[in-house]
Amino acid sequence: MVTSPLLRDRHVLLIQAAIGWCLGGLGPVLVLGARDLGVPRYQLSWLGSAFGFGLLVAGMLGRRILSHGTEPVTRIGAVLVIAGVTLLGFGQAVPILILGGLLQGAGCSAFLIATPALIGTDDRARRLAIAVGASSIAGLLAPAAVALFDQVSSTGRIALALPVVWLAPIVMRRLRAPEGLGISRPSTATAPGKMTADTWRRWLVIVLAVAAEFCFWTWGAARLVDGGATDDTASGLTAAFAVGMALGRMIGPRSLGRLGPAPLAAMVTSVGAVIVMLDVGIGLLTVALFIAGFGIAVMYPVSLARLLDDPGLSEERLIALAAYASGVAITITPTLLGVMDQAMPLQYAFGLVPILIVGALWINQRVLEPA
Repeated sequence: MVTSPLLRDRHVLLIQAAIGWCLGGLGPVLVLGARDLGVPRYQLSWLGSAFGFGLLVAGMLGRRILSHGTEPVTRIGAVLVIAGVTLLGFGQAVPILILGGLLQGAGCSAFLIATPALIGTDDRARRLAIAVGASSIAGLLAPAAVALFDQVSSTGRIALALPVVWLAPIVMRRLRAPEGLGISRPSTATAPGKMTADTWRRWLVIVLAVAAEFCFWTWGAARLVDGGATDDTASGLTAAFAVGMALGRMIGPRSLGRLGPAPLAAMVTSVGAVIVMLDVGIGLLTVALFIAGFGIAVMYPVSLARLLDDPGLSEERLIALAAYASGVAITITPTLLGVMDQAMPLQYAFGLVPILIVGALWINQRVLEPA
């Protein structure tokens, strides 16, 4: 009997949806958290970095974590995300929100580590893109839900806790995963842990691509507020970035055979970032977020698939390296933009994005060139 890819990967889609929801909520929670607690927003710039620190920890422990199997990893990740989003939704102090960001980051990192293993090698690039597409769809729904809840309840942050609904069954139900980790390695692979220059380049492309992406996830709402939007309106309009990413990843699978971030994607992302830097109205800012999301959409799934195709390392090591790359990017970028927000208008801080994108593209082209 032929199984639908969506049915076969239903658990992957659910955990990726949770990742997208958490990402989509980072910008709104920074704006609404600062408002609710009456603190400057730079004090909450650590939220994104806490998320990234959770990824770093899981990335460092990735091989040991995966040795216990994908099912317990996924279940523990669900428990951590449930705890994290609950604290973010209902917390009434800055340390509580930071702890929530740390817990959801650790949980999402467990999901990121488990996803390639749950998918296996069969049609991996396309299925990874579909899974990350589910993340993008959830990422666009989260800001809209936050804006709606902010109108009808005490705070829109309550909407951040909605992943509890679909993650609770994952905690209690048995998951089906491929035998082992589902990632085959050639017999000629070098000893696990021995990275080549090419492996470092593949890894660094992920770091730069995720860093550029997180500039928008964490500070997109704040840029809209600076452009004149109210807090709840800005929280909702950040969905434009996620809409662009979802559309880009729906189109992306058709060209996943092409390795690495395309020059066109880099150009489109940079155009969006440049518009964000200009003194323009809320409408054009929203369009710019959409353009940036559409451009950057394919960079992470394609660069992740390329890292996992590296024949020189064990599958556990590669999965852990992918989580570690995301953790490095997410830990540094939100705080860096927070510091820049203190030193200059936030709009100019988005000039970091084209630099990161060009760097990712240049390094990726080095990977393509034979030694």
